[in-house]
Amino acid sequence: MVLSLIWYAGVILFYYRTEFLSFLGRTENSKSEPLPHRWETGVEVLENGNLQEDELIGKAKLPEGVASVAIGSFGFVQTEDERETQVGLVPDVLQEIKEIFGIIEKEDGSKKDFFNLMEMVREKFPKIGSNPNITRINQFISEHAPFHLSADELENLWD
Repeated sequence: MVLSLIWYAGVILFYYRTEFLSFLGRTENSKSEPLPHRWETGVEVLENGNLQEDELIGKAKLPEGVASVAIGSFGFVQTEDERETQVGLVPDVLQEIKEIFGIIEKEDGSKKDFFNLMEMVREKFPKIGSNPNITRINQFISEHAPFHLSADELENLWD
């Protein structure tokens, strides 16, 4: 039994020395070096997750059916009329009205101040009175105004 233990101890020390010493908590001079740190020289610098140098195999190809387009040529509308309502007169008028509501709220304005500011919007956008979406604009005004506006006041707003 003693000879068997000596035999196995010899085999373990001869063939599995590094594993045995690491099992005991001791380390033998390892042949592998630790990985370099980013502050050491000789380390490749990454910029936004990509290497600064040119990519080795080139840029990735987009999947079939996918294209890269400019932001101005992208949209979900189908016809030119729909595009005009999306990026045209109505959104601009609504933005102006939002700014007017912000001014009235900040300066604690009254209904008279609102009508004075709306005169400038009417002068800036003279075609808005004949727009088919004027009811949508009036609905927006009645929902967001900090005071009550009658239907007559809303109709006379664009005349």
